[in-house]
Amino acid sequence: MNIKSKLFSQIVFFILFVFLILPLWLNKKFGLIYYEQFIFNVKLVYFGFLDGDSNIVKSAIKWLIIVPIILSLTLFYTRNIIIFFKNKKDKSVDIIIEKLRKVKNNYYKFKINFFFQIGFYIFVRFFYIFIILIIIILYSKYTNFFHKPGEVSNLDFLDKNYEYPNVSSNQDTFNLVVIYAESFENTMSDKKVFDENLIIDLLKFKEAKSIKFFYQVPSTGYTLSSLVSTQCGIPLLKIKNSFFDVINLKGINTFLPKLTCLTDILHENNYYNYFISSDDLENSLTNKFLETHNYTNYYGLKELTDLGYETSKQAYHNKKKWDGGIHDNILLQASLDVLKNLKKENKKFFMTIMTLDSHAPDGYPNRECLKERLDLINVNNYTIKDTVKCSSIYLSSFIEDFKKLNLKNTKLIVLGDHLLMKNLKKKDRYIFNQFYIDDNLQFERDYMNFYDLFPTFLEVINFKINNDFGKVGLGYSIFKNNPNYEIIDFTMNGSSAIYDSFWGLSDL
Repeated sequence: MNIKSKLFSQIVFFILFVFLILPLWLNKKFGLIYYEQFIFNVKLVYFGFLDGDSNIVKSAIKWLIIVPIILSLTLFYTRNIIIFFKNKKDKSVDIIIEKLRKVKNNYYKFKINFFFQIGFYIFVRFFYIFIILIIIILYSKYTNFFHKPGEVSNLDFLDKNYEYPNVSSNQDTFNLVVIYAESFENTMSDKKVFDENLIIDLLKFKEAKSIKFFYQVPSTGYTLSSLVSTQCGIPLLKIKNSFFDVINLKGINTFLPKLTCLTDILHENNYYNYFISSDDLENSLTNKFLETHNYTNYYGLKELTDLGYETSKQAYHNKKKWDGGIHDNILLQASLDVLKNLKKENKKFFMTIMTLDSHAPDGYPNRECLKERLDLINVNNYTIKDTVKCSSIYLSSFIEDFKKLNLKNTKLIVLGDHLLMKNLKKKDRYIFNQFYIDDNLQFERDYMNFYDLFPTFLEVINFKINNDFGKVGLGYSIFKNNPNYEIIDFTMNGSSAIYDSFWGLSDL
């Protein structure tokens, strides 16, 4: 066998083993996936939008490159050894087989030996056919490559209903501060559920306007999804039919790079976009979203810690970070410090603030608040009720200090980022919201979802939406009367050409 033939055999063996191992590896890492999912993720890597989770990459290198190489080399040399003995002049293999036949004890053993030889002969002659059959069996059992995803009624909802942003800036536009209060919902004021009003401190501001039914669209009940939905007007879907989990994946380079969000529009109109959170910005790809969509300044746990803001081992991240995390009162104080500097600089800005203390299941309350404000004797024996009350106190103090700053042309909106991730004794639950805005802006309906906030934010800061119903993305401004407004009460699944285009993977 010449060198070219040997090399060709090695390549063929390697490819066969890759195909043998791939369905098992895919199933272990991602469960039963479809062929379209696999191809789509390969495209993501090819176009440079996806590096992949480092652990997944290491596993793929081990099982889809190193192991197939070892197996192909083993098979190659084993085959050559067999051929060597088979082709020897003294017919060593034949002699051994003949001796085995002579020592047969009975016909039954001879029959077994005979069929074994026949089977071995067939296996050697039809090796590749056997391997291909095994590959087909493995793909049938451990993947959905031979099946198509089930059809869903809302398959093309995004394609049919998305409205590309068509807005223009009025002469006098305003600044905007939006606080996403972790897990805050209106139910927290319901005495029938919690035996007391947990957010009474927030409800004392009579000038605040609130939408009565701020409902949560299915599958948007987590922080990153609410950020994308409210500021971009679309749901945060999986990357088409990606088998990668968008929430946990760490390898995305750009986050929906072709999608126009609120901060992209504001950036074009000379706004400075600020983001402040006590979470790690790398968590859930938040940093990639911020970088892609023109946030000019952002502060997470690391940045705030580096600036000298107080940390606590009882705050969120208490088990992940040596110094712990940052409580809501410190986060809100840092936000006020940034606002004071912005007042001096007198420039247009949009600020996003995201709290964390009230994260489910029981929150991470500041022990000082539990002791001094709530008179809790055992500060380690708290519940989500205590946590919410402390966060409400801190948010209330922030609103008071915000008003004292007397920031010109600056509006404030306080929202829950999603419903509390706990089963509560209430069927109809709605997200907390307060709008500190001009009196000339009046709500035109009682219902609102995350998508409606994108156009609503634009109108709060005096941008004009150039269509009759104030529609941007999938949302409708709450300041426009829309008799055809419908509640979205389903999860969006399936393929979407527009969503592909937002990732830069189509020509739309």
